[in-house]
Amino acid sequence: MSTQDRLELNIDIFEKANQRALAMPELTPPQLVEAILQEFRELEYLSKSPNDYQLLKAKDRSPLDNASPLQKQLGPKERLILVEQEQPLPAEGKRPQDNLYLHELLTGEVYKLNWLPAIIGRHSPNQPYNDLVAVNLEEHAAGLRVSRRHVVIGHEKGAYYVQNMSNNPASIIRDKRDNSIPITATKQPLQPGDVIFLARSNIVLKFIVRLAGDQKG
Repeated sequence: MSTQDRLELNIDIFEKANQRALAMPELTPPQLVEAILQEFRELEYLSKSPNDYQLLKAKDRSPLDNASPLQKQLGPKERLILVEQEQPLPAEGKRPQDNLYLHELLTGEVYKLNWLPAIIGRHSPNQPYNDLVAVNLEEHAAGLRVSRRHVVIGHEKGAYYVQNMSNNPASIIRDKRDNSIPITATKQPLQPGDVIFLARSNIVLKFIVRLAGDQKG
């Protein structure tokens, strides 16, 4: 297929606004989202799953029909906005003031923290606070070495913190000098760019803060 047969679009991909795209007309919106995620891998807060996102028409913010080809929904040079799918809020959770993520550095998986406090661990209905598990690591290759309630991230007095909820060791690695700070039952300040290291599983989670103003959607 030549470029003349493609559908020219402009897409706002968070802070990368008005990105030109030449899409195959028969693509569905989820297929276009998948191509976007592959193209913009340098945005370390983007997940690998198209199901985490939705495309809206910029002119009226109406969502595209995921089952219908682009050519049946869009005209040439139409502008789209990529937005994140919002997850239901647990009864005891609150929406963060910013967009928060944990990027697992070894696998490239990205977990959005859709609420605070956000527990990192594994789902277990028989234990308390199961609805606050925001990062479920049970599918990770080393996930069974993660406590069901391992650490929790929260926000207090204008700052983020992390706190250990288990007897399994965890630490913060800060800056390139590998400055390691144990995460204890006492709240520890958590800064953007800090890495949470879960020792028994060797899972490394980079804490990313994307300011609310950077969200084009």
